[in-house]
Amino acid sequence: MRSRLTVNKACINGLFVAGILLIFASLIGSTNQNNVIAQMVNEKGYELQAMGGGAYAVSSTGYNSMFLVTGDGVIVVDVPPSIGEKINEAIAEVTNEPVKYLVYSHAHKDHIGGAYILPAGIEIVAQEDTLNFLKMANDTERPLPTQIFDNETTITLGNATLQLSYGGPYHQNGNIFIYAPQHKILMTVDQFSPGGTPWKHLATTPHVPSYIQSYDQVLNYDFDTYVSGHGIGTKDDVQLEKEYVADLRNNAGFAISNVNFTEATKSVDKSNNAAVTEAYFNAMTDVCANRTDGNWKDKLQGVGVWTDEHCEKMIISLRND
Repeated sequence: MRSRLTVNKACINGLFVAGILLIFASLIGSTNQNNVIAQMVNEKGYELQAMGGGAYAVSSTGYNSMFLVTGDGVIVVDVPPSIGEKINEAIAEVTNEPVKYLVYSHAHKDHIGGAYILPAGIEIVAQEDTLNFLKMANDTERPLPTQIFDNETTITLGNATLQLSYGGPYHQNGNIFIYAPQHKILMTVDQFSPGGTPWKHLATTPHVPSYIQSYDQVLNYDFDTYVSGHGIGTKDDVQLEKEYVADLRNNAGFAISNVNFTEATKSVDKSNNAAVTEAYFNAMTDVCANRTDGNWKDKLQGVGVWTDEHCEKMIISLRND
């Protein structure tokens, strides 16, 4: 696949920032999504953002955690290793209530690899597939959940309610929607980063139709604040991203319908099946990426950088799913 080197100014700036984040992340072994707008790290090493009603976001080197102060204890969602011990410091800034619940958004270590920092004996809640992944990982830094669910469950503690729902593998089997209805906050980790395109290969989703469907699922919630694993946004950010993914799908379909197999593979050794396949898919991917880049230049970070990966993943899905 040819390299796509046409990168708009916003992309260059975003990738420069992301490069700085990668340096920080390399120090802690975290290597997942980095197409984010950095929260500048202050002397504390983290930013604490009050979102109203006892809800707080904790951010460090581009990663987010969230916690709710309920009057009867604290509910924490995710502890990335880049935040680690800083989660306890952030909680102590605003309350002396003990942590009683930890929610895992999904199993990936870059989002829950600091969970061991929290006190032993708390309830850890996750979807069933997340439990299965963590059993296989056998990682003491990601303690096993103590409460599991299949489709949905609700945590009620003090004056707060947190609704957890599994709608399909938009990023990994077991990734959930985390909704605080009183606060109108929805946390959806690694679906996308506000202001940017999905991460590489459509957020590495194992099932593209589930990824596409996740945007309508998210937009069905009544929320004002969208907390992603990397960055904080609004419903407008979700809607814009949905439009990008829909356009990508249309362009992938156009490429499938309009790229001629014989023409695309005419100069390839026909005895080499892998080379023939690659030439055909490269031709379709280039058509899709050129159309998508033309529509989305200067609108989202990552356009012109990961578009070819998004296109190829979408083309494969349209042909197979």
